[in-house]
This record gives sequence, C-alpha cells and structure tokens, in this order.
Amino acid sequence: MTPDRVPDENATPAAEEPTASPRRAVPFAMAALLLVAAVLIYVEAAGYRAGSGGEPGPAALPYLVGGLSAATAIALVIQTLRGVHLVDDDGAGGVLPIRVLVAMVVLIAAAFLFRELGFFVVFTVVSFTMGWLAGARRWWTNLIVAAVVSWLVMIVFGRLFSVPLPAGPIDVFLGG
Repeated sequence: MTPDRVPDENATPAAEEPTASPRRAVPFAMAALLLVAAVLIYVEAAGYRAGSGGEPGPAALPYLVGGLSAATAIALVIQTLRGVHLVDDDGAGGVLPIRVLVAMVVLIAAAFLFRELGFFVVFTVVSFTMGWLAGARRWWTNLIVAAVVSWLVMIVFGRLFSVPLPAGPIDVFLGG
C-alpha cells in the first residue's frame, strides 16, 4: 500500500495551467505603444530644421526622446521574454492600473491641447498630474513645483535653445 499523498494547496492541476500568461500581454502592449510613440516622434521631428554651426537644432530633443522610447520598448520586451516581472504576483507594491490609465489619458490629451493652450499650461498640468500619481503629499507644493519647472523649461528651451514651443497667452506673459 502506498501512503495517501496530501495535495499541495498552492499547486495548480495540469489541466488548469494557463498556456499563455495574461501577465505578458500588458508589457507587450506597453512596448507596442512605446514603439508607436517613437515612430510618431521621429516622423514629427523629421520636419524640424537641422542645427547649424555644430548646434543640435530643435530636432535633437525629439530624436532623443524617440530613441529612449524605442530603447525602453526593446528592454521591456527582453525583460518580459526572460520572465522578469516588474510587479509581484499578488500585485503588492506595484503600479495600480488606474494610475497608468490616468497618466496615458493626460499625456494623450496634452498632445491634442498643446497648440491650443500653450506650453506652460499643458506642461504644468502634465507635471502636476504625474507628481500626484507618483504620490505627492501636498497638492499645493506639487502645483508650485510643476509651475516653476514648467516656467524654467519654457525659458531654457524657448529662449536659450531657440526651440519653437507653442505659446498661449500665459506663455507670452511669462516670457516664453
């Protein structure tokens, strides 16, 4: 007689094991979105004028962002294929999906409203939202930091590097 085997409570029967992990679908979808963003950035930046006299010109930053987006997408695919999960199995300590969705909605809305509202307003809202999603403790300090950073970026890139930024009424008032 063989002793009765006690089933493991955490074991999954062979018939119930999933063939394709749904956990892989999200990283692959994000990698695809990053690659699409990189291609769109490169297409848009192709219309910018080239730098002169050894200066990088206004297309340098979009090319850098597009390259970093593509590199991030490739790294995400490699990590996923290697089986490295960025979120624990129980989801503790990971990024909440609602935060990711809010961030994506804000970034897409920013892309469409950039020309109408101007750089300062859009960049301040995006910076404030990302700070809030990252866990800023006080909303008013987050808003002040977002506004000051937006103003500094507008001055540095608009004035110092001569990058054409869409200007709204507030941008003109603030020196952009």
